[in-house]
Amino acid sequence: MKSFKSYRYWFALPAAALLLAPLACAQERPVAPAIVTRTCSGCHGMDGQAQLPYIPRLAGLSAAYSEHKLANYRAAASWPVDEAFSRVANIGSARKDAGITSAATAHMVGMARSVSGEDRTAAAQWYAAQMPARGSRGNRKLIEEGRSLFVDGLESQGLLPCQACHGAEAQGADTAPRLAGQNAAYVVGQLALFRSGAHRQSPDMTAVARNLEDGQARAVAAYLQSR
Repeated sequence: MKSFKSYRYWFALPAAALLLAPLACAQERPVAPAIVTRTCSGCHGMDGQAQLPYIPRLAGLSAAYSEHKLANYRAAASWPVDEAFSRVANIGSARKDAGITSAATAHMVGMARSVSGEDRTAAAQWYAAQMPARGSRGNRKLIEEGRSLFVDGLESQGLLPCQACHGAEAQGADTAPRLAGQNAAYVVGQLALFRSGAHRQSPDMTAVARNLEDGQARAVAAYLQSR
């Protein structure tokens, strides 16, 4: 006949297993690279879900695209101090979106030059593996206008369908970024820079964006954020 101590031993096993289970799960979770923890997460978050509207969400973004983008930042010419100040000052003007985005871009140029190639690759791969952002609700009329432009373009205005490069679900590809769930203000700011000719790395996007009107740019951005 089993003793009380024996029964206590067998009852204790399930309890111990329950206590150890969270520790086992924690050990299985991937650990973010140091570059993400100490640098990237300040703006983009550990999970790539940037909360500031003018900062891009990186979760689910192709690692190949992110590395390509970082290479462009490293190769970009540094702005003179007076030009950088002028761009930041535009935050309060009618060119608010372009001004904020320009300031963020200037920051990224410095960041991209200060880290190693190994760190850039590690950060790109980490964010590519994160769960993409869910779409958020917005103005239905604006979203529908944006959906039409994204899917069909507007031939009379020389606007090609955005999905031709970015995919039917805005999921992106190696050479074109994922845009589904992206912060609308960031998208508007990027389009403003393309329209102004400030972004020179993608002549095709510059050509398309120049045909966009302000309201259309905001409509496309609203649609993408809703995806």
